[in-house]
Amino acid sequence: MFWPAEWMSKNVCLVVNYDIPVDREGKPDFETYLHRIGRTGRFGHKGTAISLISDQKSLEVLASIEAHFSMPGKEMIEMVSPDPEALAELIEV
Repeated sequence: MFWPAEWMSKNVCLVVNYDIPVDREGKPDFETYLHRIGRTGRFGHKGTAISLISDQKSLEVLASIEAHFSMPGKEMIEMVSPDPEALAELIEV
């Protein structure tokens, strides 16, 4: 989903992906994912992107996105417990 430019904030610290972006063929949509998470951590600030995964297909798509953007020796995606308190400790704001 895209918002009008006047609604955009320069200081977004958290983005939640309720679904993993795919194209019409069901393949990973790298550009849309990057656009979504690119809203966090702008202008020298830290940010966090959380992607909610509900099935094996979404997990596989997210793994493909990680492989596409990852740098050698640096993990982008961390699997976490659904416990809200444990998640809160991991979020960088």
